Amino acid sequence: MRMIMLATAAALLLAIPAFAEQPLGSPTFSAPPTEQFLRDLDNQQLRIVRNASRGCPSPTLGAGKTIKPERNPCVIASTDKAVADSNNPDLQAFHEALPASARYDEQRPSTVWLGWAVKP
Repeated sequence: MRMIMLATAAALLLAIPAFAEQPLGSPTFSAPPTEQFLRDLDNQQLRIVRNASRGCPSPTLGAGKTIKPERNPCVIASTDKAVADSNNPDLQAFHEALPASARYDEQRPSTVWLGWAVKP
């Protein structure tokens, strides 16, 4: 019994870093990432997420509970496909650099990307 508990504890300790939020990356853009440039990319990406969310059904977990749109596989796949099909490397870099918790969230704060902005 003690071995099972130790093995479980060791497995949990090794798995915890895998669930940690990835740090915000520094994407490379074709133009200097001014605040207005990033705000425009944010608006484009949010528009794609909202369109995907509207086009996908809300799967239920039972007992009337639904999956949040940012966890809905349909929203995730539709958003990723629309960003890839955009042929906009800046939008693609912006989308990939967003943290997973904000990438598919329609209600994310508009300041998630503020750390990438170059101050004039």
